Amino acid sequence: MRIIRSLFLFLVFFASAAFAAESHLKIVPYVKHDADNNLNVLIEMTVKEGWHVFAPYEQTFGGPLTVKWQLPKDVTISEESFSKPIHFAQEMFSFDGYDKKIFYKAKLKASTYLSELPVKISWQACKDECIPEERNLVIQPFDNVNFDIKLAESEDYFALGAKKETSIDTASITTNWFVILSLAFLGGVILNLMPCIFPVLSIKLLSLMQMRAETRKQEALFYSMGVIVSMLVIASALFIIRNFNNAAIWGFQLQSPWFVGFMLILFIFLTLMMADVININSEALNKLAVLSFKNHKLNAFMTGLLAVLIATPCSAPFMGTAVGLALISSGEIFFPVFIALGIGYALPFALLAWYPKVMKKILPKPGKWMLVLKKILALPLALTAVWLAWVLSAQLGWWQAKSSPVWQEYSPQKLEEALQNKQPVFIDFTAKWCVTCLVNQKTTLQSKTMRQLVKEKNILLLKVDFTNQDKKVAKLLKKYGRAGVPLYVYYNGKSNKYTILPQLLTTGILEEYLN
Repeated sequence: MRIIRSLFLFLVFFASAAFAAESHLKIVPYVKHDADNNLNVLIEMTVKEGWHVFAPYEQTFGGPLTVKWQLPKDVTISEESFSKPIHFAQEMFSFDGYDKKIFYKAKLKASTYLSELPVKISWQACKDECIPEERNLVIQPFDNVNFDIKLAESEDYFALGAKKETSIDTASITTNWFVILSLAFLGGVILNLMPCIFPVLSIKLLSLMQMRAETRKQEALFYSMGVIVSMLVIASALFIIRNFNNAAIWGFQLQSPWFVGFMLILFIFLTLMMADVININSEALNKLAVLSFKNHKLNAFMTGLLAVLIATPCSAPFMGTAVGLALISSGEIFFPVFIALGIGYALPFALLAWYPKVMKKILPKPGKWMLVLKKILALPLALTAVWLAWVLSAQLGWWQAKSSPVWQEYSPQKLEEALQNKQPVFIDFTAKWCVTCLVNQKTTLQSKTMRQLVKEKNILLLKVDFTNQDKKVAKLLKKYGRAGVPLYVYYNGKSNKYTILPQLLTTGILEEYLN
């Protein structure tokens, strides 16, 4: 694949020292003028040992290596190319990329003298995790005595050809796709068991019991449609956010006080309806529903939409891995992952509707008890409203919890110092809108078992709060190959290698992993 670009030059870095320290590419440019007053540019990039960088073209997985110049209109670029990537085959997927040297060369011709030119180089570095990175450089054009030497060295890398010529194992890719989509599907099924889902599905199951068989099947169809449409809307938003600022995470909308405020009003409304405090009998709403649906169809579709919105504070086993892989993948795998997640999420409810015999074995016959149950179900809705009010107050700075003396706020310096001292480190990525995080915190992270393990092993406890939007936290999550919270990372102190714990914690899991 041939791109049209080029340049000349030598570089003056204006990237911050902190960012440079984290970079997994060492970048050095070389520039030389030729007899026709062209500026020939050669940029040498050295990949950090043990890491790899994706090739400079779109693939199923990973963000491509890009070189973007901010050129004046009178500048002409030609003969731009990258050195030949190699093919990698890993357990989960295959891709083209680099693990040692990368060379980029281009030719630039300008009608006027250019004193300097900014350029941005972006890439995704991966090892056990994937990290999106970029460097902003300011290039100054002048002859470099090492240009010819480096150009000769680069010939071996370019000799294999600048275009993608590796043969791809399509059977391997098909298998990898199947594994990732299966993870998404299983994650969607298990998502129904998360504590944030019960209120909405309880309401829907209650209404399902009062319907005829044919109506139940329609309910299942339109509920499933609502789930999948909602998943695609969220996937589209994540895809746009990812391509603009690489800060896409599952549950991103709950980082907005406006969205949390809307959900708070909605749950207060639902609570009052379930408790029979208010009754809605609006002709306008009825007429709107009859335009294209019968009421139960519209209600089922809207319940599917609502069920996904309520599910976003939760993350289920398998789901985190699938969504994390989707967020570093191209559109051809990105959107199918969310469709598979939606199908898995909608399936249990749909099966109960399509097979009423199963539902009859699970649920008793309709009767007066349903009116009592309806009011009982108002309680979890009310608790959800209280929780949303708590999240909103924290986001707006109205409520501040007293921090535990045991847990410290995360910083790269604290982690690095502990690892140098061979001290174990446990990192808790959490958010106040994450129901699974709160359940794990109350049942496991504050347990006597956790306190004993921390004391015995002298574990440093670090907490990363993602309640509000924070690009640094989003980048840190991607470092560990995840797209949302909860995330639990453990360094045992013996090396810089880490272990990621399951998203649903128990004291038994803590003992197994921390020992």
